[in-house]
Amino acid sequence: MLNKILNIGTSTGKRHAVRMTNLFVVIGLPLLALNVIVQALEHNITAIEFWLVNGLVVFAYTLTLLFNWLNQNDLARAWLLTVFVLDITLASTRWFGIESFIFFHLIVIYPVAFLLWQEKPSIRNAILALISVAFFAVFYWPSDPMFPSDVEQKRSSMGLVFINCAILLSIVAKLFSIDTQRAHRHLAEQARIDPLTNILNRRELERQLDTQCESVLSMAVMLFDIDKFKHINDQYGHHTGDDALKHVVACVKQQLPEEAMFARFGGDEFCILWANCQRQQAQDLANIIVKQVAEKPCSVNDQHLAISISISMGIAFETQRKDLSRLLIDADNAMYAAKRKGRNTFVTTWAQPSQAVPA
Repeated sequence: MLNKILNIGTSTGKRHAVRMTNLFVVIGLPLLALNVIVQALEHNITAIEFWLVNGLVVFAYTLTLLFNWLNQNDLARAWLLTVFVLDITLASTRWFGIESFIFFHLIVIYPVAFLLWQEKPSIRNAILALISVAFFAVFYWPSDPMFPSDVEQKRSSMGLVFINCAILLSIVAKLFSIDTQRAHRHLAEQARIDPLTNILNRRELERQLDTQCESVLSMAVMLFDIDKFKHINDQYGHHTGDDALKHVVACVKQQLPEEAMFARFGGDEFCILWANCQRQQAQDLANIIVKQVAEKPCSVNDQHLAISISISMGIAFETQRKDLSRLLIDADNAMYAAKRKGRNTFVTTWAQPSQAVPA
């Protein structure tokens, strides 16, 4: 439930700032209710103005969630801080006076403003300047409150201020830490995953191979691309070309063994690395994949047609050297040998890397 509230309005892409705004509301509402009850009990407050204004403040805080839900994120942030400042200013001047220490809540705005307006420093600096003016205006406001405090009430108020600020800053810092870690994981994922096909990219494939190269007994490199892919792009458009790439990936993933690694090398070129397999196993897998792709046309939804797709694959197999750069060259040569054979097939090379032997 809490996570759903925090994610209100995050579809616009400003996830961190929006979640921080929603969290401020989620924390602020119960803290506001607690403080109002404690202050009312300590000062025996029965004034209708006090209860009416605080009810309006609660409603105003809730509107922040509505603004985010409507994707008015900038308005939600500005509204939240405005309501907070007005609430603290009113409590520090008209109701309880400067000696209640309530105005120290304004200190919370400084770190929060940096978190909410990281991408807009000019707005952030303007807000901080206005908060500083409000802070000093409250500090020098003539002290004639409706509900003056005695010594014990001042101590109680000071304790509440400390607790409120500690809770607000601690939970906001925790959410900042969580979102920062999530962002780091997302960036790490982007660095290793091809965004279109959601499989490994070339750099990650090579990195994983380097970590396990010494422990493998054999290695099959299966390099393939889509036949006449440029023709698909030219005739049907790049969007259809992207659909064709994703279609081929889906066909291949259905047949891959768990221990095989699958990556997009760029464009329409893909690579499968299968460690500790037999040569015949690699050839059988290649045969299945080539047939699977050829037998399943790619549907083009917006044009109500299906495109026949085929691939040409080259396999390089090695039991001793396991040199990826050499294997990739051999597999690339074998792939072009498959194209010379007429496409929609595969060619395997082994033992003599410079010689391509038809499967």
